[in-house]
Amino acid sequence: MTSMTSLQNKTALVTGVTSGIGAATARALLEAGMRVIGVGRSAERLAASERELGANFRPLLLDLADAESRRRGLAELGPEAIALLVNNAAECVYESALELPPERLSRLFEINVVGLVELTRGALANMPAGAQIINISSVVARHLPAAKFAPYAASKAALECLTEALRLELHPRIRVSSIAPGLVDTPIYDKVQGFERARSKIKEQVPTWLSAEDIASVVVWVATRPPHVVISELCVLPSAQSR
Repeated sequence: MTSMTSLQNKTALVTGVTSGIGAATARALLEAGMRVIGVGRSAERLAASERELGANFRPLLLDLADAESRRRGLAELGPEAIALLVNNAAECVYESALELPPERLSRLFEINVVGLVELTRGALANMPAGAQIINISSVVARHLPAAKFAPYAASKAALECLTEALRLELHPRIRVSSIAPGLVDTPIYDKVQGFERARSKIKEQVPTWLSAEDIASVVVWVATRPPHVVISELCVLPSAQSR
């Protein structure tokens, strides 16, 4: 029988750990025996995460939207080997691309694409052969449900293209995977201006959404595949969501 990849006593770098999928992923990886460096942009919320998650969790204050913050944060990574990078942090907007202010569109891509690439480049210096990168994308990059999702979807489509490029560039030293969730019940939607009515209508069609823990369990599953197995991309939907 082929042995699974062990996560015991290895280090993961996870972005967006103070809520939603990132928080659930940090907990799941800690339960799997990993040490977790958790990236967040709020010192107060990171401190709360540190109190909750214990000694194997190390907070890293870093705002993906700010180039100087990214530089400082990467400088604080230290020499510890990173066996797993989970690029989870993202921003979402629900607005027509024709109406979205340019500065908000720039911020969206700064967080979801530019900051992610810079963090990945910095982390790679500490990633040995056999390490893994898992990028959290979205099903909207493949199936656009409404025009107002276009800016967010475009940023995730860019991420999927970059993920494929990373897979080609880093093969076979680093395994690179993309997970594209469907509807997930996370706090990210609470911050999306103008999404309330659409959210209610979607809830009528898809009453039960995925949980953050569902996606966290998928991250662990992908990360523990045997060393010769690469899950290039995986789409995860709630049962009532058709695409």
